[in-house]
Amino acid sequence: MKRIAPLALGMFAIGLDAFVLSGLLPGMADSFDVSLAAVAQVVTGFTFAFALSAPLLAVATAKIGRKKLALYALGIFALANAASALAPSLWVLVLVRVLAGAIGGVYSPAAVGTAVQLVPPAQTGRALGTIMSGLSVSTILGVPVGVLVGTQVGWRAALWVVVGVILLAMAAIAALVPSVGAAPTPGLKERFAVLADGRVLVRMFVIFLYGVAQMGLVYTFLPAILHDSAGVSTKSLPVYLLIAGVTSFIGNALAGARLDKGTSPKAMLGFALAAVAVVIAVFPYGAFNAVAAGVVILFYGFAVAHVQLPLQYQLMRIVPEHTSIVVSLLNSALYLGTAAGAALGGAVLAAASTTALTWTGAAVVALALVIAVAVKQDPAPQPAPGTAPAPDTQQRGPAGAAVDAAS
Repeated sequence: MKRIAPLALGMFAIGLDAFVLSGLLPGMADSFDVSLAAVAQVVTGFTFAFALSAPLLAVATAKIGRKKLALYALGIFALANAASALAPSLWVLVLVRVLAGAIGGVYSPAAVGTAVQLVPPAQTGRALGTIMSGLSVSTILGVPVGVLVGTQVGWRAALWVVVGVILLAMAAIAALVPSVGAAPTPGLKERFAVLADGRVLVRMFVIFLYGVAQMGLVYTFLPAILHDSAGVSTKSLPVYLLIAGVTSFIGNALAGARLDKGTSPKAMLGFALAAVAVVIAVFPYGAFNAVAAGVVILFYGFAVAHVQLPLQYQLMRIVPEHTSIVVSLLNSALYLGTAAGAALGGAVLAAASTTALTWTGAAVVALALVIAVAVKQDPAPQPAPGTAPAPDTQQRGPAGAAVDAAS
């Protein structure tokens, strides 16, 4: 896993950039003299661009070496964050965040696909857990520190911290990650053709709904929810984000190990979605003071860590010859849902209250749960005797793991 760690650091930078602004929205609203609902478009722009860019730019950048692409993407990502820190107005900031989101969509699937190539097949779950832990660690250390810097010095300073982390990730990847072989890459038509498989499409819809509810409606507005339910101040927010991050990191590690040991991905996903729905629903009532809010946040962080990994695991078993394609599309569906949820959350908050946000989010997660439980967990299709997967859509990593050429 040592060769994967730098890739996880890159994911840490992506996660830090994606979510740190959620804790800085009140300060940004004051800076630009706009409402919280209006400034939420910063999150919507980033996540919507991330969702659309992953499949589109994967084709456009297919001939670039994977390590070189990762470094190019992070370099542009750093420039986009520097421009965000210097943005003179809200709408300039939104436009720059769109660029940052698009580049983030290039890096993430490449990192996941490369990680799968660098480990034996029996360690796939742990490899995914390691990569996803980069996102978790961004909430453990990055987001609280970023919010702390933002609240003490300003939200622009927090973005300069992000730039520094990106540059560190670039240096680590350049020095420690080996290059992986290139191969012909499926075009855009072939990439979206996997959605013709109903088993794939329905799981994309599940992660889309989860993105709407948990990421868009709840996490984006978590500072406002904690303030209204428990009176948590902006200065105390990093403590709660730290609790969520630590439990999410532990949850990711346990989920990956349990999947490798044979735990049913469908059962894990069902229990996780049920837990997320319950925790979100009780937020306004369970988090009635500072201590109770900490307890609710603890369960929240642990539950959300068990959602994406089993979905990835299921998809990799259903279409093993298209690993990075489905990971890319899964990320797109998640971030498209996040964008839709952030936009919907802004409207709900403008018309009602944070309690309405949590109840709406719980209802959407419940719908995702019903669909996830109803879907049959099919085994991965096996090739007929004497046949082999099409050479233009598959290559083998050093350890024999099936991966898509775009990884």
